[in-house]
Amino acid sequence: MVVCLVLFAVVFVGKGVFPEKMAQARERILETIQADTDFRAVFASLGASISDGEPVMDTLGELWVEVFGGETVAVAAPLGGEVSLVARSQAALLSGYPSRVQPAAFWLGEARPEEQMAGQQMQPQAVPALQAEPAVEHVDYDGPALPDNATMDKYNLETLGVAETATPVLGWVSSTYGWREHPVDGGEKFHNGVDLAVNTGTQVLAFAAGTVEYIGDSPIYGLYLQIDHGSGLKSFYAHCSQLCVQQGQQVQAGEMVAQSGATGNATGPHLHFELKLNDTLLNPLYYIQTA
Repeated sequence: MVVCLVLFAVVFVGKGVFPEKMAQARERILETIQADTDFRAVFASLGASISDGEPVMDTLGELWVEVFGGETVAVAAPLGGEVSLVARSQAALLSGYPSRVQPAAFWLGEARPEEQMAGQQMQPQAVPALQAEPAVEHVDYDGPALPDNATMDKYNLETLGVAETATPVLGWVSSTYGWREHPVDGGEKFHNGVDLAVNTGTQVLAFAAGTVEYIGDSPIYGLYLQIDHGSGLKSFYAHCSQLCVQQGQQVQAGEMVAQSGATGNATGPHLHFELKLNDTLLNPLYYIQTA
């Protein structure tokens, strides 16, 4: 019977009661055990109430008052839900101590800290929108006028759906994109791409996934090929020693499509690489790595 009383007290103390309340509860239990209390009749009443379908925590609350005295506290449900078992046990324990009813209201959710803020209302914080990267980044250029089909601006290829790219060959730049003195013919001419100096037979990789639009051989470009990456973006590879793909073939970014060489009008082994967007020439150095 004593064990039952101890368990009974633990249930009602819960996690939200202060240490002094625990001490008072223990004193009450000791006084009751030493008194002439008919515990058999009390717990028989508890069992009958539970058998009749009465809520367990309400029945225990009434039992506490019958054994230890005090007044029963009505347990109000907090906003948006039912009263938890812990809340009911705390209310039952506090029912013997009328002076602690106000703290009980706090534990039962009847007084919320935000409601006690003098008229202050919680305002939702606006989440700053992520700024999308611009599709085109303007690049200042003060050189000779560019051809109508060329630009120095840098385009965001991801906005075109090109998420993965590869450097065709990792070589040093022997000739940049733009106006230059032609190494063979002489005179100022616009260079449509970049020349990347590498040894003959170096693997040439596809800049991005796409379809081989055409392959060919000419006195100027030697063995060459062009890949269509979609959304108007195309890449061109020239002066190859060998072509490793066929027209219409699907390729992935980084897949070998040729081997470098010095075919056509060239002074040494290198890869001539061009990028075009809707037939407008781009500066390839914005999009690849170099040695």
